[in-house]
Amino acid sequence: MARGALKAQGSAGTAQERATLDWGNLRFFLELVRTGSHSRAAARLAVDRNTVARRVAALEEDLGVALFERGPQGWRATADGLELAELATRVEADVLALARHADARDQALIGSVRLTTTTHLAAWLLAPALPDLRARHPQLVLEVAADQRAFDLTRREADLALRMGRPRDAGFVTRKLADVAHRLYAARGSVAARRGSVDVAADLFVGYDESLASSPQERWFAKTAPDRAVVFRCNNTATLIAATRLGVGVALLPCFLADPDPGLVALEGPPGPMHELWLLVHGDLRRTPRVKAVIEWVDQLVERARPALCGRR
Repeated sequence: MARGALKAQGSAGTAQERATLDWGNLRFFLELVRTGSHSRAAARLAVDRNTVARRVAALEEDLGVALFERGPQGWRATADGLELAELATRVEADVLALARHADARDQALIGSVRLTTTTHLAAWLLAPALPDLRARHPQLVLEVAADQRAFDLTRREADLALRMGRPRDAGFVTRKLADVAHRLYAARGSVAARRGSVDVAADLFVGYDESLASSPQERWFAKTAPDRAVVFRCNNTATLIAATRLGVGVALLPCFLADPDPGLVALEGPPGPMHELWLLVHGDLRRTPRVKAVIEWVDQLVERARPALCGRR
């Protein structure tokens, strides 16, 4: 079907049939356009991949057009699919704005607030402070989405975000919370720990993989020790700490995590980078009582943790 066919099919009968279109199917359609994969779209929407396939097929049947074609890189939108995606994105933006408008007028401190952050901040910074939040607001449910992926606050994948590094997102209220210091560490009892300092030429190193190549830690290494021998890479801090503790190699780690660890020793060497911790919230939601309550809780727990975050031992 040629481009523009979505507009061309305009008889009274088909118009009446489309008035019963299941607009819920657009969510599944848009996620498949964005990800190009039933599995990835399903993960984003917290459903199984068959549900995505079924809902997209239902939309194609309702419209009478093919919206996708299978290619070597996954599912690719057809010309009609691209046209519909542009229109559906506008519908999605209006629906999300309506939802934020309704939430902003909800004055009850009851319900859920979804916060996204990295796995190590969720485990070591947020989780220990949960009893305090529960004592203050027992009817509030905090949902933490711990992932390296940057969740889309505009599309309500989360209400708040705690991110490492200055955010580049437009349209959000952002605020720097703290600097997060990093140092070089080795396993207690290792050669580097007994020496008390790092030897770039002799020591083995562990670090982040290609997905985090732009992180401050990896950029620091690229400038400070580009020829170091890296024997292990991963995509999360918890695994990196575990590998360092086992003596696999020297790592650049957040001080607030590594300093209290009895299995790790800080090494003398070049001063590590400071990584910034930022809070993001959509402007429509920042004064919603339950969102505001979580923001106040985060502010206070960061203030208590500030000496450790800044590496003041």
